[in-house]
Amino acid sequence: MACEILRIDGEIVHIRLKGIMKPTDLQSIQNAGKKLIGQGIKPRLLVTLDDFQGWEKGGNWDDVGFMLTQGKNITKMAIVGDERWKEDVFAFVAKGLRPTEIEFFALSALNEAESWVQA
Repeated sequence: MACEILRIDGEIVHIRLKGIMKPTDLQSIQNAGKKLIGQGIKPRLLVTLDDFQGWEKGGNWDDVGFMLTQGKNITKMAIVGDERWKEDVFAFVAKGLRPTEIEFFALSALNEAESWVQA
């Protein structure tokens, strides 16, 4: 599994994506989000791309139900990784098409990403 939820600190969900992401990885992240939202928390995601290699080809990535029903409840997303993934990640998370504040940070800016997602 490419997705690992490292820890949840209050509203901040620390996630590491490694290798090739699969639809089941996305489902895991969404399930954690649903649980927090159900508790009245508006999650903030800090996602680190660790040797990220993209998304599984041919996977079922068409389900936008979570984004449509719960997307407004995700306050911020900070994605930290290799700059070559920036535009693809922005397209994947629908930056600009949802109310969530989303920013991408270089691997060398992890501390900056942590500060931003907490603010």
